[in-house]
Amino acid sequence: MLSITPEILQRELSPVQYEAALAVDGPMLILAGAGSGKTRTIAYKIAHLISYHNVEARRIAAVTFTNKAAKEMKDRIAKILEYPQIRLDWMGTFHSLSVKILRVCLENSAVAETLKWKYTKNFSIYDDDDQKKLLKLIAVPKEGDLANAARIKKISGAISYWKNRGISPEEAQAESIFEDQKILASYYEEYQTQLMNSNAMDFDDLLLRSADILRKVPSVAEQFSEHFKYIFVDEYQDTNDAQYILLKLLLSNTNKNITVVGDDDQSIYGWRGANLNIIRNFHRDFAPVKIVKLEENYRSSSNIVKAAGSVIANNKRPKEMEKKVFSNQEKGSLIHIKQVADDYTEANTLATKIFSLGVQNYSQTAVFYRNNAQSRLIEAGLNKLRIPYIIIGGTKFWDRMEVKDIRAYMQLLVNPRDNGALLRIVNVPPRGLGKKTIETLQQNAEESLWDALPSVPKLEPFTKMINGFLQESNESIVFLIKKIIEDTKYIEYLEKDDPTTADDRKANLDELLRFVEDFCEEKPEATLELFLQEISLLTSADRKNENSVNFVTLMTLHSAKGLEFDTVHIVGCDDGILPSKAYETEYTPEEKREKLEEERRLFYVGLTRAKKHLFLYTSLSRFWRGEHRSFIPTSFIDEMDASTIYFDRLASKSNPFTISINAKPSRSYEHDEYSQVEPRLVGKFAAHNKYGDGKIVGQSGSGENTQVEILFTDGSKRKFVLKFANLRFI
Repeated sequence: MLSITPEILQRELSPVQYEAALAVDGPMLILAGAGSGKTRTIAYKIAHLISYHNVEARRIAAVTFTNKAAKEMKDRIAKILEYPQIRLDWMGTFHSLSVKILRVCLENSAVAETLKWKYTKNFSIYDDDDQKKLLKLIAVPKEGDLANAARIKKISGAISYWKNRGISPEEAQAESIFEDQKILASYYEEYQTQLMNSNAMDFDDLLLRSADILRKVPSVAEQFSEHFKYIFVDEYQDTNDAQYILLKLLLSNTNKNITVVGDDDQSIYGWRGANLNIIRNFHRDFAPVKIVKLEENYRSSSNIVKAAGSVIANNKRPKEMEKKVFSNQEKGSLIHIKQVADDYTEANTLATKIFSLGVQNYSQTAVFYRNNAQSRLIEAGLNKLRIPYIIIGGTKFWDRMEVKDIRAYMQLLVNPRDNGALLRIVNVPPRGLGKKTIETLQQNAEESLWDALPSVPKLEPFTKMINGFLQESNESIVFLIKKIIEDTKYIEYLEKDDPTTADDRKANLDELLRFVEDFCEEKPEATLELFLQEISLLTSADRKNENSVNFVTLMTLHSAKGLEFDTVHIVGCDDGILPSKAYETEYTPEEKREKLEEERRLFYVGLTRAKKHLFLYTSLSRFWRGEHRSFIPTSFIDEMDASTIYFDRLASKSNPFTISINAKPSRSYEHDEYSQVEPRLVGKFAAHNKYGDGKIVGQSGSGENTQVEILFTDGSKRKFVLKFANLRFI
């Protein structure tokens, strides 16, 4: 193992990075601006601790934002130390560390006896889909048809909100004022009971339950805090209250060797519980704290850094958090802001630009948008020019039906009390079981459906099959999965269920087997339990397609965190979209300011993903939330340093109904004032994005109900409601 001496640190790092890596004792806050080399700094600091200060790797806890980031960090440290065998067992996300704490503690009979929980170390981890299915089982008997998808989403959101704040069902009930809040709190309580009966936890529970153990069994908390000599937390600005509680419990009163790394300018997850005040109060909570600021951006051109800095400067920040990010890279090209007539033109203009830059640049090109719905037109534009792309945020591999089915079989073998897994597969593939059989099983079960299986004769073949799998559970994971697929005749089921999708779904199972083979090759001693744990903890960022060569990447701005591309296109830079104002009326003036600042941070994150070229698009009109609307450019554009941008505006103001092919309006028609539309449009020429040019030959109705009939050049006649037609008058 190579010893990373102070001299090596000084040689490999910038002066300020060296300062951060050299100081190992006591609390430190590293304020790391975008592209400032924070990962390199942390990797060298940990390598320095292990090799120069002789700190055992297993006594270092390092929290990363994703499992993928953890793997990259481990690989980097191993490379620095020239020691591939280095084992950083406690490096991972808050959730993965929590799982390790839980499994260690639940395996200890003394701890289990103190807690008096029904959980075992083989508990299941429920994802969003599992969670919603369980909530539906709870809510439907009480609310019937009212428990629709939107209602389940609301219940799920409320429970997650409480959990992220570290609030128990009893506390949620106590703080609820309105009747519906009390109902949601009661669902929370029942949901937690059902989870425990199923020996299952959701992602939020992993944090809460591990913190519960450390609180309720102080001796365990003391052992963990003694074990961890040093703690690191990356992306600290995205920490929520539950994670902060857990972190505090892992630190003893005497050991304050904690280094947190983050950037409050990149805090963009407030909507899902991240608490910006946690990073902003770190220097008070752990005083005295050494603050080191990494302000040089090594990623982006000077123009991009200057533009992004001028935008984020409009946010209010505590004096301690102020920093001046700069770049010594070349100035680079100006940021190109393109104003277009409508969202169709936006998509086509963007696709044309990507096409013109050449196929060799596709893999280093990304398109960002504020909402997933914006991707549809972009996809259409790319398809027209046959530009290959991948979407981050579509149906993920581990969420596909056939993959989840086989996972459920495996989960049942590890945790027979998993009611969700059993219900998913008891009649998949179909075994001729009716609704009444399943209801009988549920009625006969006191807690565990597995225990009630012998009471239902029709389920005897299913029980026998699962017991057969259990007898083989010590075989290799690959063998076991193949046996499940073969014995259940799952392939035949796919072919019969939908022949048109069977090949794709079988390919997904092949990919599952390939993944398992790779997993077992990397971890020869891995058990089925460990395999299921690892895939359950994968986040959306971990699941991103690695084989993206020659593909343009499409994703929301929130998904772009931590990534970088040579060229970035950001669409929908319109006031009302970015920043979003969807729920503005529900907030107080102070809350509105906070929401606007988070939207500005989101824009800042998008800008700073670009290394060389940055294109922004703003549209005069787009179909938004069910209707055509006029838009103006986002106020964030006005905040950008004028010397860094080129704003390519349309020649004159236009709107959805008056944009000519040459971008010169013939007359102004406000989209929400139909009384101003000319009494007769018959005889006028218009262009439609899909059907081309045509002549209006008929008109009926008035106001919002105005309809026109158009004869197109291909001879077809079509009728349109003027409000939704998105016509361009020639």
